[in-house]
Amino acid sequence: MNSTDAKITSDNDGQAAIDQLARGAFRFASPRNPPTQPVVNPVASQQPPKTRPRGRILIVLLLLLACSGGIATVWDSLLRYRAYGVITGRIIEVSVPVDGVLASVHVSEGDVIRQDTRLAKINDIEFEQQLERVCDELRISEATLQAEMAKVQWQTHVEETEMTRSIAELFETAGRMHEEHGSLDVLRYRLEQAKQLNEKRAVSALDLDTCTIQVDAKKEQLDSIQQAIVVLNERAQRAASSPRPGAEQLQPMIAKSEMLLHEIDRLRQRIGQGDLHSPVNGTILRRHHPAGECVKSSQPLFSILEESSLAIEMFLPQSMSDEYKIGDTINVKIDPIDELVACEVIAIGAEHRRPPDNIEVFYRSNIRLLPIRLKPLGKFATEKRLSVGSVAKLPYTGNIL
Repeated sequence: MNSTDAKITSDNDGQAAIDQLARGAFRFASPRNPPTQPVVNPVASQQPPKTRPRGRILIVLLLLLACSGGIATVWDSLLRYRAYGVITGRIIEVSVPVDGVLASVHVSEGDVIRQDTRLAKINDIEFEQQLERVCDELRISEATLQAEMAKVQWQTHVEETEMTRSIAELFETAGRMHEEHGSLDVLRYRLEQAKQLNEKRAVSALDLDTCTIQVDAKKEQLDSIQQAIVVLNERAQRAASSPRPGAEQLQPMIAKSEMLLHEIDRLRQRIGQGDLHSPVNGTILRRHHPAGECVKSSQPLFSILEESSLAIEMFLPQSMSDEYKIGDTINVKIDPIDELVACEVIAIGAEHRRPPDNIEVFYRSNIRLLPIRLKPLGKFATEKRLSVGSVAKLPYTGNIL
């Protein structure tokens, strides 16, 4: 067939299509409104038919991807693993012992710390002011005590001086008395001589009377001296036996000073509680308050994960209750570690219980499971990527991910 014949055939086909459209229009036309003869462009009738939109192919591809993702999810969550568990650890909440202002923080989240590492400093303004007030009272009490001690020493010196003077005067008077006794003996001797001479008419009666008067005067003088000695002796005895001012008088002030010293020690111990130290070796998981914030007592300030306390609590169905014993080794999958983590069974629960909320979705509702505790072995024991709350999975095959 040449080009001329092909052209004639196409023209005949176009004419046939036009006639068919005309007959259809005439059949459904109203008698009142006769159909108009459509004008068909012969060139337009020769264009190829339009292709289907490509959006349908994209929709089909998206549906296939969604189905494959759902199948993969079901496989990974329900069919790939036998049991699930969570990583637990001994988390210690370090609370604030006193009310105050968080003056400084010496650690950050993620820091590995040792026991007694200084964590933070809390300033208790009320107790610090009370400590200053008690220190002022102690200084006043010590000054009063020093003044009272000086007064007591002065009184003691005065009394000792009085006693010494009384004793000295007593000895001096006693010496005079002995001297006057000697003078009295001399006068008595002269009086006897005068009496003898008077009997012999050797002296006059006047001389005898003079000697008698002198002896009597000396006796009276000796009596006065003896009375003075008695008075001086009594005064010296009173001075020697009188209580010395000292410990009894100073004891209340000494007791007050000691009380203030004990109060200062108690306040310093109370303020020292604001110097917060770590109770254990571990890692800082969280810092609950920033520096400069006012904190209340018993509020948690740091969350510390105790060293070597990480463990895995795996929840086994009842069909697996007798499958493992203490000391067995189990390989589990823990994200984001690519390889299986070797763990040792360290404890088996005494009763079945419900799993935690974050893994309950992998089991039937209201199911009760047997918990067992696992301890990571080898290099995984210190793996920092193991975090509390992560999900652990037990695959069906212990060596295949």
